Amino acid sequence: MSVDSTRDLLVPGTAVPAGGRALPARLWLRIPVVVRAIVVGLFVLVGGNFLPQGLIGANFTSPAVPWSAVLIAGYLWLYWRYVGGRWWPASTSESRRRDLRAAPLSAQLWGWSLVAGISGIAALTTLSYTLARLLPLGLGLPDALLNLPPLTLVTIVVTISVMAGIVEEAAFRGYMQGRIERRHGPVAAILVVSIVFALAHFPTSLAAIPRMCLILIASTGYGILAYLTRSILPGVILHAAGDIFSFGLLWLSVRGAAVPSHAPTRGLSNPMFWVNGLETIVLAILTVWAFRRLAAAARAERRKPA
Repeated sequence: MSVDSTRDLLVPGTAVPAGGRALPARLWLRIPVVVRAIVVGLFVLVGGNFLPQGLIGANFTSPAVPWSAVLIAGYLWLYWRYVGGRWWPASTSESRRRDLRAAPLSAQLWGWSLVAGISGIAALTTLSYTLARLLPLGLGLPDALLNLPPLTLVTIVVTISVMAGIVEEAAFRGYMQGRIERRHGPVAAILVVSIVFALAHFPTSLAAIPRMCLILIASTGYGILAYLTRSILPGVILHAAGDIFSFGLLWLSVRGAAVPSHAPTRGLSNPMFWVNGLETIVLAILTVWAFRRLAAAARAERRKPA
């Protein structure tokens, strides 16, 4: 058995009776840890997204005022508190708090996390430009979003990005990755979660499949951050900020000010392919260096006496 107790591996909300485990709990524990972690993580994902997505859809029918943002903010506050261990049932409070992995960080860990994350987002951005010089990535914004009034557009984009940062990091790098880490180690956990994360963002167009590699790389970066810091907080901030940044670039591309997914000419003859490729290499080296510094800082903090 892993370092997890059998009680820790139960679905949130399933208590262990004093006289022994109920039949559903025993059957649940016979399922491999990886499968249980994925199921629980997807429940956490759906629980965070279902109502907010409905509210955003309703806001599209009356777009003059971005009223959904206030309701979603309230819901996300309640959601964060619950998946972090608050309220009923008390029997799963500690396991929910542990699985969320929202531990506070020192200033040093925050600093290196942000350096690594920001440089990683920049490297992914230039990589997307590099790939776009060769093939279509299927990037774009829905017409319904572009037709919104400016204030509503900005508010909903920020709301969706913050929602993605909170809910997806809680589900994937918190509940899902943490459980697999404790049973199979960080490499297997990050790999499995990244594949599930990419599948959850699977494009509807075959032309967009090449961008799956970008999603896999991004998920790997967030997974490493969560593992090194033992907290999803840096990932929440960087995930939300990265989505806002990506929306901004896509909006500029639609307006004609930038062309990440529709380069005027594709192929190795385009000089911007080489420029963007060189930028990606430099930023990737910076990202690796920052992650190494983060790992060293994390090890140093763990050696400090309690």
